[in-house]
Amino acid sequence: MTGRPTSADILVAIAKVAANDWIDPTFEPIYWYCQLYNVDGTRMGDGCAHTAAEAMALAWLCCWAPDALMDSWVEPGGVPFEIPDSWHFELTPPKLGSAAR
Repeated sequence: MTGRPTSADILVAIAKVAANDWIDPTFEPIYWYCQLYNVDGTRMGDGCAHTAAEAMALAWLCCWAPDALMDSWVEPGGVPFEIPDSWHFELTPPKLGSAAR
């Protein structure tokens, strides 16, 4: 499954990071998992969340603000809202009773 987050999804993810309102997949049995790849196919980030859009937005944040979850902070202007068409998000839907990875 693929897709991409909207600017609104990215803004919501930034707000959730600031509020420490993101899931820890270590303790969450059911979640969406997303891996982000650049044009060369290099894995650039990942994200876990209750929705596909949020997982993709967190993967995008992971690429541009890798310490955001630890710091509860995203530098204003540090995360672009335009995603190059050549980058892709690979989503894994939740699976009941097990981690999605």
